[in-house]
Amino acid sequence: MSNELEAILNLTSVQSCSDIFLSSASQCLLGHNEDADPIVDSTGYMVSVNITDSDLKENFTAYHYPGHIAGLAFGFNQWGLVATMNGLYPVEVAFNGIPRQFINRALLSATSYSDVYRILTEGNVAYGFSVNFGFADGPDALGLWNIEIAPNYTAAALSPILSIQKLNLDHYYHFNVYDRLTVSEREGDSVSSQHRKQRAEQLPVPTDATGIQTILGDSGDAEYPIYRVPSTTDDAATVAIVVFDLVKKVAVVFRDNPKSASPVFRFDLSRPSQSSSMSTMHPSSSSMTVLILLVSSLFTSIM
Repeated sequence: MSNELEAILNLTSVQSCSDIFLSSASQCLLGHNEDADPIVDSTGYMVSVNITDSDLKENFTAYHYPGHIAGLAFGFNQWGLVATMNGLYPVEVAFNGIPRQFINRALLSATSYSDVYRILTEGNVAYGFSVNFGFADGPDALGLWNIEIAPNYTAAALSPILSIQKLNLDHYYHFNVYDRLTVSEREGDSVSSQHRKQRAEQLPVPTDATGIQTILGDSGDAEYPIYRVPSTTDDAATVAIVVFDLVKKVAVVFRDNPKSASPVFRFDLSRPSQSSSMSTMHPSSSSMTVLILLVSSLFTSIM
């Protein structure tokens, strides 16, 4: 169910996702835990898509929830964009706004930072979210940003409220609560995030990908761990983990705890030429499905 409907019906949502940024003289990394209802652990899948419509050409790879469009979790595209999402949970829905799923999907087509900004501000949003992103190639290569987005509740609002933070030789964590914007949030949806944030700040500051994986795999808070396994206090599960290395131009995806497990997929983020197809995938043994879709038009059958 969409976050908008959950808010309208006052239903408890599964808080999803922990993100870690690392920007240094030699490192440019973004790590992400995708947390969801445990059923997604056996039904989620990766999709690589090549849209060759004459007016719209897209080439992206993304983690998919069954019954949802791409963009809700994490992905990357042919322009070097890497992106992850955090659900945020305002009390109110803006009924004059665009549902976040459509905006999240549109972000997978972004070619630059300015393009991300354009997509986020072309119309008001119905509900909140945070986008964590960077570029492995192009004019914005090795840049990392977090943008918090909140609905603008003014009746005639044409764009949402944004808070933009660019990483500059630093580390940063983001979870499922607003960090910089002052927004009335659903109280019951913040408990896990507050615990995960506090625990991350207790751990050693990461200096490389291994350090990020150590934090993403941490279970030191037994009631509300960062790496989540369904329990009596926390019914969510960490269903996938990704670490993007923008210097090495590699993305690795894990199914199990990244502190000890091997990645099940390794993706090449090198920007393909105009004539190449899609980024190379190197799968390991895994039960995570990968679908490769070649779409000649947005409205034609999958080939």
